Amino acid sequence: MRIIYFFKWMRSNRHKRDIILEHSKKLFFQKGYRKVTVDDIASSMSISKKTIYKHFRSKREILEETFDLYKDKITEDINQLLENPGIPFPEKLKRVLSSIGVHMGGMNALLFRDIQEYVPDLWEKIRTYKHEAAYLRFNKLIEEGIKNGFIKKEINRAVAVALYASAIEHLLDPSFIRTLPDELNHDIPALAIDVFDNAIKIIYEGILTPETIKSLK
Repeated sequence: MRIIYFFKWMRSNRHKRDIILEHSKKLFFQKGYRKVTVDDIASSMSISKKTIYKHFRSKREILEETFDLYKDKITEDINQLLENPGIPFPEKLKRVLSSIGVHMGGMNALLFRDIQEYVPDLWEKIRTYKHEAAYLRFNKLIEEGIKNGFIKKEINRAVAVALYASAIEHLLDPSFIRTLPDELNHDIPALAIDVFDNAIKIIYEGILTPETIKSLK
């Protein structure tokens, strides 16, 4: 009986944590990290701050777990795409390229700036993951595309992978964006998904063979 009660308690506890993380994510995406307080999160759920502290030690822990869940979800979705033989290669390539942008769709640049400034160790973890996602998974896909004739043979695989990794690394890096001239800085989209859409179009259409591009139209 005690074992049954324990597992019920565990499920209930996990469910409450997930709800807190979901509400927190929405606030972080809208306002960034610095401006969101634990009081804000509690108010958005109509619960007390004390209830949140039963599940999390701090706002920082909430943010870190939010990104851990995001990372796991992105990894799961990309692996499913790569391992699915029923998806035509051009569509698979486009969906893998856009996966990070889709998952970070509602995130604004303010959150990235806040993380970089106030939670630098988490920023390094995000950078590391972006590199892994780009180098390991995109590299595998490029090899498949060249082998099967979907990607131009003259394309340098290493350069294509490095270009994609650099786009992920720098286009979501506030310190890099700030180095751009004002006339360019102002034209960078505020949302991650818009940034990725533009970068992906350039990379995607640049590496495919003319025949593959024609088949998409």
